[in-house]
Amino acid sequence: MFFAQPTAPSPELNRRQRRSVILMDIALLAEVTLSIYTASKYPDDFTPVFMKVFFSMLIPTVIAGVYAIRHFRDRSDGAEA
Repeated sequence: MFFAQPTAPSPELNRRQRRSVILMDIALLAEVTLSIYTASKYPDDFTPVFMKVFFSMLIPTVIAGVYAIRHFRDRSDGAEA
């Protein structure tokens, strides 16, 4: 009921899409690292500084990643012989 499988399997990612996902993951790890480093300079305001720095970088990264994944998808029309 809650974990019902979709009727059609989701399409696999092609090579360019996989690269986009890997680069996005690396960028997110770098953003977390930079956010923690920046926030550690202000220990009294650690959480607000971390949130401000991290989310200001996270949102554009996710938008760019979603755009890249959609841009690099295969453009087949589905009519295979």
